[in-house]
Amino acid sequence: MTRRTNFPITRRTALKALGGASLLPFAGTGVADTTSTIDDAFDLSASGLQEALVVFADDADPARLGALDLENGYHKFEVLPVGYAELSADQIETVADWDSVRYVEQNRELELHNDDAREVTGAGTVQSDLGYDGESVHAVVIDTGIDGDHPDLASSLVANYQWAGDPLETSGTLWVEVGSADSDELGHGTHCAGSIGGDGSASDGQFKGMAPKADLTGYSTSAGAYLIKAVAAYDHMLANGDGETYQVVSNSYGTTSGDDFNPDGALEVATWYAFEEGILPVFSASNSGEDDLGNPQTNMLNNYAKAPHVLGVAATQDDKAVTDFSSRGRTPSYAGGGEGAHYDRKTTFENLRAYYAHENFEGPHGVYRVGVGAPGNYVVSTLSEEDPLQGYAAGTEHQDTRVYYGALSGTSMSCPVTSGVASLVFDAYYQTHGAYPDPIDVLNTLEATAYEAHESYTPWDMGAGFVDAETAVQRAESGDLAGFGDVELTDY
Repeated sequence: MTRRTNFPITRRTALKALGGASLLPFAGTGVADTTSTIDDAFDLSASGLQEALVVFADDADPARLGALDLENGYHKFEVLPVGYAELSADQIETVADWDSVRYVEQNRELELHNDDAREVTGAGTVQSDLGYDGESVHAVVIDTGIDGDHPDLASSLVANYQWAGDPLETSGTLWVEVGSADSDELGHGTHCAGSIGGDGSASDGQFKGMAPKADLTGYSTSAGAYLIKAVAAYDHMLANGDGETYQVVSNSYGTTSGDDFNPDGALEVATWYAFEEGILPVFSASNSGEDDLGNPQTNMLNNYAKAPHVLGVAATQDDKAVTDFSSRGRTPSYAGGGEGAHYDRKTTFENLRAYYAHENFEGPHGVYRVGVGAPGNYVVSTLSEEDPLQGYAAGTEHQDTRVYYGALSGTSMSCPVTSGVASLVFDAYYQTHGAYPDPIDVLNTLEATAYEAHESYTPWDMGAGFVDAETAVQRAESGDLAGFGDVELTDY
C-alpha cells in the first residue's frame, strides 16, 4: 500500500505557527483548537489506568510508548500513526507533552446509530435500465458483524473479520477471518451489509441492496462498538489494500456532540488516510434530532460526519421528509463560538488538506451540515431469524415475518443505502473509463445531483437534498463528475 500524505504536524507546532491565536467566534475563519492535546473525557485526578489512543505526527512515533513503564504494554497499529495503551493520569500528561503527539484520546463506546429504499433512491432504475450493479466495487462495512451464511450475502462476502480480543494481549493481527460464520450477535451489521450488497436471493430479488453485485468485507466490532475497534478496522483495511482494493467504507456509528470537528482525533485521522487511498467514508448523521423530551434540537451531528472528506447522511421517511430523529447540524443563527455554522465543503476541505500537509493551520476544518438524505425509516434489509433486532418492528404495520429480513429505522439504515448508491457511481465510472474516480468527485456528484423533494429541507438537516442514484450514475457514466462549484444546498 502506498500512502499519499505524511502527517508531520502536531497541535503544539500548529499553535507556535499561529503565535497562539485563539478561535474566532464566527463562521468562515478560525483555527483548529490547539489549547490541549488531552481529551476532556479523561479523569486526570483518577488513580487507576485509563484506555488511551495516542495520535502521533509520524507513523514511526508510537514505538516511543515503549519507553514508559506501562503495566500492560502498548499496541502500535500497522498503518495509522496511532498507539493504544492503558495510561495513568500522570502518563497521559507526560505523553501529551511530547512534541510528536497530536492528541491523546480516551477509548469510548460508540453509538450504533430494501425494496422501498432501492426504488425511491433510483438505484432500482440504475440496476434495471442502466445496467450497473456494483460489480467492480468493493465496499467495507464496519459494524456489529455480518451473518456470512445469509443467502443474500454469501456470494458477495469476500472477508468476514471478527475482533480477536484485547490489543494489549493479542499477538499478531487483531482480526480473525471467520468466513461463512455469523460474526453478528445483534443483526445491525447484517442489515447494513444487505442494504449495500445483498443480492435478494431469499426474496426472489425483492429485497436486494443498492449494489447487489458489489464485493463486501465486514469488520465485526460485536455488540460493543468501541473507538479502538473502529480505528483498528481502518488500520487493517489500509494495511490490506493497495489503493484500488476498496472504494467505499460504511460507518453506521459514532459519537454525537455540538463540538467543533477535531482533525487530530484517531478516527478522524483514520478516515483521512482511507480517503487518501481512494476510499469514500460514509457516516450516519446520528439519531439525536430530538432531546429526551421529544423536542427538536440542532447542532447534534455525528462528530465524524463533520469531516469535509466524509459524506454524512440524514434519514428520511418513505415520502422523503426528514425523520424527527435524524440529527441536525448548526443553524445559521448558531452563536456558540468555535468554527460557527460553516457549510462550505470546498473551503474546509482545502483547509484540512493544508493542515495535514503542515502548510496552513487556519480553519474552519469542519462542515456543520449533512451531505445528503436517504431512506432511514423502517428500511427492510437482511436479518437472520435469531437476531435480537428482529423484534424491532414487532407490533407495528412494518412488522415483517420473513425469515431472512426485517425492518429497522435510523440513520444507521440511510448510511448503507447511500454507501450502496456511492458504489453504483464508482461502478459506472470504472466500467466506462477503466479507472476509479477520486472519492471527493463521487461525494460532490452525490451532493450535486441530490434534489429538494420537500420545501422544508434545510442545509443543516438535509444538506444538498435527497440522494438521486440515477442522475449521479448518469453523470459518472458520461465522465461529467461534479466539482465543489456544482453543489447547491437546499434553500432555507
